[in-house]
Amino acid sequence: MTFAPWERILLLALLAVSLGIFVRDFRRRISLVLRGRPDRVRWDHPGRRLARVVREVLFQSRVISGRPVAGTMHALVFLGFVFFGFETIDHFLEPFGVSYLDALLGPRGHQLFGQWLAVWAVLVAVAITGLALRRFVFVRYSPDPKSWSSGVVALFIFLLMVTWLHLETDPAPAVAKVDWWAHALIIIVFPHLILRSKHFHLLMAPVNIFFRTERLGELLPLDLDLEALEESEEEISLGLEKLGDLTWKERLDFLTCVECRRCTDNCPANQAGQVLDPRGFILAGRHAIEERPDDDPVIGTVITEDALALCTSCGACENICPTGVEHLQVLVGAKRAQALALGTGMVAADFLRDVERTGNALGISRDARRKLLEELDLPTWQAGQDGWLLWLGCVWSGNPDAKGAVRATAELLRRAGVPFGVLAEESCCGHHSRRQGEEMQFQVLARENIERFREAGVRRILTPCPHCQLTFRFEYPDLEEGFSVEVVHHSRFLLGLVEEGRLGLRKGALGGARATYHDPCYLGRYQGEYEAPRRLLRDAGVDLVEMEKNRSRSTCCGGGNAGFALRVDVKPRRIDQLRAEHVRATGAPLLVTACPECHMMLNAATKETRDISEVIRDALA
Repeated sequence: MTFAPWERILLLALLAVSLGIFVRDFRRRISLVLRGRPDRVRWDHPGRRLARVVREVLFQSRVISGRPVAGTMHALVFLGFVFFGFETIDHFLEPFGVSYLDALLGPRGHQLFGQWLAVWAVLVAVAITGLALRRFVFVRYSPDPKSWSSGVVALFIFLLMVTWLHLETDPAPAVAKVDWWAHALIIIVFPHLILRSKHFHLLMAPVNIFFRTERLGELLPLDLDLEALEESEEEISLGLEKLGDLTWKERLDFLTCVECRRCTDNCPANQAGQVLDPRGFILAGRHAIEERPDDDPVIGTVITEDALALCTSCGACENICPTGVEHLQVLVGAKRAQALALGTGMVAADFLRDVERTGNALGISRDARRKLLEELDLPTWQAGQDGWLLWLGCVWSGNPDAKGAVRATAELLRRAGVPFGVLAEESCCGHHSRRQGEEMQFQVLARENIERFREAGVRRILTPCPHCQLTFRFEYPDLEEGFSVEVVHHSRFLLGLVEEGRLGLRKGALGGARATYHDPCYLGRYQGEYEAPRRLLRDAGVDLVEMEKNRSRSTCCGGGNAGFALRVDVKPRRIDQLRAEHVRATGAPLLVTACPECHMMLNAATKETRDISEVIRDALA
């Protein structure tokens, strides 16, 4: 194809103007991010971070796993973008008689690459048509208000594929020239549509995924040295009180959101009909940093008090997000502002007072716990002894319904010859206080427990509570450098005893009892433990019936974020009622749990609810 000199000049002028406008507008968008406060170190372990970008961006792992059909179509379109990126450079070099693909691949290689692109062009055209139909025609699957930009982007992608395929059929010169210019003009306009719509994620999602925390819901300790804060000339920030308190990553999250609604569709509070809408507050945050002054409050501007009160910190929203948005940082940051700066809107005031007064989240006195230890004849940990500290946690220490699980765990440890003991006194680990924003209470409890562990010479902790496990394992070392203990969940520990032959299980001991298993959020999503409880149940001869929502997609029991201890009337229904419906839908008469809080919340979901330790105890040879 030949091009007149005026066509070359026009093309260069269009490219220069487009690039200039794009750079100007891109700088404006990025300036919204750079106005944010400094954040934690987010470029450590670059190898692991880059591997995550490759896995989640290039291979679209989260996109596909969340919605297999729509995700696969999205992956086809994305890979089409990648492959056609090479061809696009050649397209704009053609008027100048240059082909870098010829130089790079050779004429034959360039021809084969063209055939490969033809296949992808068809796949992309089919996939983008399917996505457009899903968005604009099959509204059952995409009921949200329709975005004009999504329709234009879909049309542009389809036209790019059609014009390129038509060019490959070698049409008449005049038609070929029209196709060429149509293809080029769409590409020149496309970046500006990206900047002005949710499709900004095409540019920023790889960056946002790279900078995402390595662990789900990873919280950093606040500096609560009051004397130092009073002497500091800098403005004190105790959580997300104002828009000006937002970090650059939280602002980047707002701009990178693709509005796919996966977070909201997987939020248990939203599934239960409550007003919490993770996508909604992320988009409200985007609007706020674009339109509102930094002095405006976060609560009321980004998220309402009513919605904030409903979060259980289950992590379902953040865990499924395909663009690296960290919803939990905003939620906990706003709760910190409630607890430490505003003093209003908190729903856990009674809970926090119970913890402060008794050291137990259920408000159980220390005398009641001592009586429990005596009743169950549990050995008291002696300073410097070798073995495992059995950390009971608040529920096993204070809920009478948990006695069976405590007794079963102790019996299993004795049968296996495991040396263990329990502390004469325990204080709450502070997990739920922290997620309710009460960072001061968390730090006081954490330092007390760290000192208690050091004085007692504790090096290994066994616990049934995933919340305690995560807190000891990750958050105490963040708070106090040098603190390190081995922390194991009792399901993983019991599996090890079975595999070592220290606990023998009778085949068919439970007669093929039908049971379903509930994945605790903080054991599964947060710490990746899905297999140990299931393998134990299979070894015990249980006929395991999976709930529709299981493993990483498990629905919260409603007990997180102190929900197991709150007395709040929630409309139209509570999260535990929703999860109970999932349990009953399996038809299994037995529900097995691996978290004391889950057991407490779902105790009435079916005929019988038992801790994993009780099931294994009954299957002993």
